[in-house]
Amino acid sequence: MVNFTEKKFIKVYLGNKEIHSHIDAVHACPPNADVFTGDIVEGVVNKIKCSGIIAIIYRKKADLNRPRNINNKEAIDEYRQTIRKNLKHIEILDENGKLLKPYLHLAIHGMKNRQNVDIEIGTRYGKTCSPEVRKWFVNEIVNKIEKYIEKKKVQVDGRFPGDPSKSVHRCGDQTSDLNYLGYGTNFNTFQIEISRTLREKHQTELIKIFSDIIMKFNEEFK
Repeated sequence: MVNFTEKKFIKVYLGNKEIHSHIDAVHACPPNADVFTGDIVEGVVNKIKCSGIIAIIYRKKADLNRPRNINNKEAIDEYRQTIRKNLKHIEILDENGKLLKPYLHLAIHGMKNRQNVDIEIGTRYGKTCSPEVRKWFVNEIVNKIEKYIEKKKVQVDGRFPGDPSKSVHRCGDQTSDLNYLGYGTNFNTFQIEISRTLREKHQTELIKIFSDIIMKFNEEFK
C-alpha cells in the first residue's frame, strides 16, 4: 500500500515519474461525500503507482470542485500547488510552465443512480481536453465498461458537463488574484460521474478500467 501525504485540505501521493497523469476524488470526505470515490482513487494509485489526490475536507467547508472564491481559496491554492508539484515531479514543464507532453487528469465523482445513464463524462463541451484525446477517452471508457462489467450507458456532457473550474488547469484562471495561467493544450481533464451502484458493486472493475486507461494513455500520447 502506498503512503499518502496529508496536507491541510487534501492527501496526495506523487507517483511514478513515467506516468503522465493523476487521478483525484475531491468530494471523498464525509459528510455528504461521493462515497467510494476515495476508495477507487486509492485502488488505482496502489495498482499502478500513479499520482493521486483525495480531499480530506468536507465540500461545504471548502469545495475543490468549484471556481476559486473567498470560501475555498486556501484549499484551491493547496490543490493547484499540488498539481504543479506533480508536474514538476514528472518533469514535463517547459521554461514557461507549459506542458511539453500530453497529460491526463481523471476527476472521479459520484452521482445518484439514473435510469438511462451509468457514467457521465464531463469535458465542459470540449474545453477541458483536446478533440483527439476526448474521442479516444470516450471510446476507451465505453469499450472497457463492456469488457469488464457489462453494457452500460455512457453519456458525454449531459446533465454533468463538468464544473467550470475543470478548465482552469488547461486554460488558466483570469479571475484569480494569483494569476493562475494554466498549463496549455496538453492538459486533458475528464470529470467522471459514476452511479452509486457501479461505485459500490463494481469497484474492482472500475479500478482496473481507470488503471488500464491511464497506462494506455501514456503509450498512445507521447
